[in-house]
Amino acid sequence: MRLLSLLAGAAASIVFAQPALAQATMMVPVGGTAPAAVAQHPVDPKDSAEEIAKDAARDLRDDRFYNKPGATRAQYDSDWQECRLIARGSRTPAGTIPYYYNPAVVSPVAAGVGGALGGLIGGMIAEGEQRRTNRRNCLLIRGWRQVEVPNETAQRVRAMSDSERSNYFNTIVGAQDVAGEITERTSFSMSPAALGKVDGPLSGPESVFLGKKVAATEPVKLEDNEGAVVLAFRRPNELSAGRAAAISIARYDPEYQDLEYRPKDWKATGDKTTYGSQVVSNDRKAGLEVQVVKLTAGDYVLSGQALGKIILSTNCFGAPTFHVGAGEVLYLGDFIPVSGAIGADGKKVYGIGYTNMIEDSRRVLASSQPALASVLKAAEIRNGATYACSAVTMDRWDIAGAPALQAPTAAADQPATSTP
Repeated sequence: MRLLSLLAGAAASIVFAQPALAQATMMVPVGGTAPAAVAQHPVDPKDSAEEIAKDAARDLRDDRFYNKPGATRAQYDSDWQECRLIARGSRTPAGTIPYYYNPAVVSPVAAGVGGALGGLIGGMIAEGEQRRTNRRNCLLIRGWRQVEVPNETAQRVRAMSDSERSNYFNTIVGAQDVAGEITERTSFSMSPAALGKVDGPLSGPESVFLGKKVAATEPVKLEDNEGAVVLAFRRPNELSAGRAAAISIARYDPEYQDLEYRPKDWKATGDKTTYGSQVVSNDRKAGLEVQVVKLTAGDYVLSGQALGKIILSTNCFGAPTFHVGAGEVLYLGDFIPVSGAIGADGKKVYGIGYTNMIEDSRRVLASSQPALASVLKAAEIRNGATYACSAVTMDRWDIAGAPALQAPTAAADQPATSTP
């Protein structure tokens, strides 16, 4: 995908959510017991069990450790190593080598691994706290819980011998009951409590946006291999009124489980494929802002979303995906900027909520784009598409109520590659 429009300003714009990329796959619990599982991969066989265990022990500390009831130490070591490789960008969550490691296939600048964008992303995720944060996000998304233990317990563990500590952690990582402050991820959608009433009076007028300097009444013409998606930014209350929002869309290869990047020779071949599009709210005063985006027919993911205009995160651990065919006009949903709402746990929530209210978009479109409104239909969205993580923050985002993406029955061949 052309990480292209993702850093629009400060050096460009960063694709967040969330771009992309053979070993057999297996299903493991992701995000606790509630969300559907997402396909994951085995550990790199080049790493010995001893080396992996030594590295994974970094996050088994006197005062903090990871726990998943019923899991073994070997399972923890395996997940930790995979999350380490993913967080540094050298493996996809599916276990393949990211496309952008192969300069024969993809232009490094276009893929975001060269130039200002690649340098910015690489510098922020390669080392330091952000890399550790992304590794933590990966483990939490896979169903591990982070436990911060009471001070007296930490002191007791600190006084153990090496063998006692090893036995302690071998047991505690899979214990059913643990004492301490637990952090876990059990949902990847904004809660209804934070969204509040979404079908009430809007905070402003309704509008249609087709692009800069394009009149809302100018007929939308689709090329032979083009479709269109319709999405709306909805502002139903004071907390969302006047708030900007952004959604990034990236072309996806479901077989290889990675984003499709703009090829190195795209200019020479005249390639006009849509590899990515960043949809930014145009009229923050609108209560319902309906946007139409033309895309080359194919598969896509909602790779990122932001409260504001700059996307710095990526949904690489699980993104909503959809297919648009030539001539189709698909409704993706209403996206709600949520700023400071009170969630079910009593904490303030900031982010992008989702609701499906296709009739409102059809009605608003009918006044200026009757041809589109007449053929508008709901997209078939599925959760759980994974791809290479190349962004500052790596996460997962689900569309509430959407079914899980079916895991591939066989892994695709890796592209001709240079080893990372």
